[in-house]
Amino acid sequence: MSRSFKNPALKDHKDMELNEEWTNFMKRIGEVSGLVKDLAGGDKDKADAAKILADRYLEGKDINVDDVKMTVKHDRTVINQKAFKSLEKNDTGELDKDAWMAEVSKDAERRALDRKIRHEKADTLKTQAIKAFRRQEYEKALSCYNKAIEQVKDNPMFYCDRALTNIKLGNYQKVFNDCEWALRLNEKSFKARLYKAKAHKELEEFDKLEECKKELYEIFPQHDDLIKYFLNKEEGMFEDESQDI
Repeated sequence: MSRSFKNPALKDHKDMELNEEWTNFMKRIGEVSGLVKDLAGGDKDKADAAKILADRYLEGKDINVDDVKMTVKHDRTVINQKAFKSLEKNDTGELDKDAWMAEVSKDAERRALDRKIRHEKADTLKTQAIKAFRRQEYEKALSCYNKAIEQVKDNPMFYCDRALTNIKLGNYQKVFNDCEWALRLNEKSFKARLYKAKAHKELEEFDKLEECKKELYEIFPQHDDLIKYFLNKEEGMFEDESQDI
């Protein structure tokens, strides 16, 4: 029977990372101790505000206590509250490092798993959208892209693909928003600029079209022929641009 041995150096490295994270965290021990007391106290408003601040600590955000209102109508926090049950020892405010780090680790693992599941769902929806697009079932393709974007909102290709689908459906005004989102996520997106130019052409907004074309030719001179081909082609003659462009 074969045995697998873990490299002890990996454990040491992990311990070093945890210790470094703990050291950085302890620099703000005063604020955290205050959060613990508020969470353990009987004042609901203070406890709700403290949970918001605690979430920001986990997310690595800078915290300004003055910016957090003490009255909270809805509990939108993501922190696992178990992390605070063992944070105080003998009412001294002393923090239990192991308990805290264990809950931080669990929270990170949960978020990673959730992210993986959402990406897998989005990839499946994208595959369905591409198949529907090829069959010229553009409404179905649009629905799939809408659902894919609900799962993953930071993929610029999803916005580009939905923009092209809306071009096929004649929803030209909707193209611009998707192209802008794609460019925010990837400022070098060729498709976003191309589809934006196409929408201006179909809407006969020729001044804006010329601006887009100028930008395309300046940034992507290697695609000169493709730009001309796509913009001059009649709408009804597109064939599987979701893969080709």
